[in-house]
Amino acid sequence: MKKSMNPFAALSLLLGCLALCAVARAESAEDYRGVWVADGVAVEIWLEDGELCSRAVFTEEDDNAAIWNYHSCWYDETNACLECAGVTRIIEHYEWLTENVQELDWSLSDLSFADFKLSEDGLIFTDEALDAPIALKKLNDADAGDRAEGLTFVGRWMAESAELRVEDHGSCYLFTVTVPVDADTSHRWTYTCLYDPDSHGMNSVRVSPLRIITREEDGTSEIDDYNTAGAASFAFVDADRLAWHQIEDGSMIVFERLDDQL
Repeated sequence: MKKSMNPFAALSLLLGCLALCAVARAESAEDYRGVWVADGVAVEIWLEDGELCSRAVFTEEDDNAAIWNYHSCWYDETNACLECAGVTRIIEHYEWLTENVQELDWSLSDLSFADFKLSEDGLIFTDEALDAPIALKKLNDADAGDRAEGLTFVGRWMAESAELRVEDHGSCYLFTVTVPVDADTSHRWTYTCLYDPDSHGMNSVRVSPLRIITREEDGTSEIDDYNTAGAASFAFVDADRLAWHQIEDGSMIVFERLDDQL
């Protein structure tokens, strides 16, 4: 099924087609990393454990989001583009009544390919499931707005040994905190958060049960616990530091953006 676009997004598609004639050659995969946006679309490209990863989120007016996670990405020096193979396509709905993300559809295609090419104005995103290429701009160059401000939280963060992963889910954002307890065990919570334009921060509306992660000789296991963390908020201390405020006890942990993220 082809992904439908609203009229403003159609303009982005037209610009994408025109920009194909003005492709800028990348020097390396590092030129692609970061968050890229167009109307109704946000693409994150990052490096994790030495592997390039890519994720596209399409938002719709009915609080549905189509999330395309690409399993393998690499820089093609010959064609001067970032290639991605294999994709999981998920349709999600954010239910405001229960403040929960519901998965409506899921599909996997190991034979689907996408590519990203740098242009003079940004990045050209091509996928066989799109009606036409999409012209993306780097988030820092996009017009200001609540959506753009919310996307600045997306990425990977670290505070000593604690890790924070922020994912865009269209109408909401998921903040997953992993805190080591000892050498073999970690505790993990996921906060469902909404962006607050008044405070320019994120406030949690739902918290997952505690997940206990144990590293064993034969692999890693996860066990859900009934304990949950209290409400939390997240706010920038500066451009590269993000504070996790735990409302119940007033404690705070400050994370720094990982250098290899953007």
